[in-house]
Amino acid sequence: MDNKKIHLQNTLAAQVIVPNQRKLSYQPSTNDYVFSFDIQYEDSFGYVAIDIVQFSNKIIGTFTHKTSVTHEYQPGFFSFREGPLLLEALDKFKTIVTNIVSPNLLIIDGHGIAHPRKFGVASYLGVKTGLPTIGVGKRTLLKYDGTLAEARGSLLSIHLDNEIVGKVLRTQDSTKPVFVSNGHKVHLDIACEIALHFAPNYKNLDTIRRADMTARAFAKGEIGEGFFEV
Repeated sequence: MDNKKIHLQNTLAAQVIVPNQRKLSYQPSTNDYVFSFDIQYEDSFGYVAIDIVQFSNKIIGTFTHKTSVTHEYQPGFFSFREGPLLLEALDKFKTIVTNIVSPNLLIIDGHGIAHPRKFGVASYLGVKTGLPTIGVGKRTLLKYDGTLAEARGSLLSIHLDNEIVGKVLRTQDSTKPVFVSNGHKVHLDIACEIALHFAPNYKNLDTIRRADMTARAFAKGEIGEGFFEV
């Protein structure tokens, strides 16, 4: 185990803000801009896609950015591999698109504090940017107990050391769930409500689905790099 990385992870995890009351949390508004991230890896490059919408579900566009991968994958330290690449893409977006939109909320295809050391990639982006973030993962890093009901909106708690750090969320009837956790500055209940809001028809959030499809097309050379406004 890399003790230096564990120390850094614990130091950054201590900076994560986890509101314990709804009134202390980020609250989405209709016109807020929501940036959702996904990345595809090919050889030593990361192909990042950012899907940009208003909370009202008005689609603004997508942004793509190719970057070099500088860290090898290590279990438990994924945020140090992927986080800098997503942050670089966001910083690049801000330098290119200066007069259109800036994010109010970040949604990451990954985890926030539902992580063995409470510092997934969503928390990394939250701490580094200071923005509200949530993580929505396809698989859990932590065990949970109980049987999730089949109805859309059903929830089970994910615990770490007797603390609730995430939720198992059924976004569609009788489909596999997603795993929602606070990244930074968002109450867990609000994070789950946001996830449901952006998943009206499919298991995965529409914003993450679009980011995933865009990143895949970008990695295949089917689309180029830059901002594509709708």
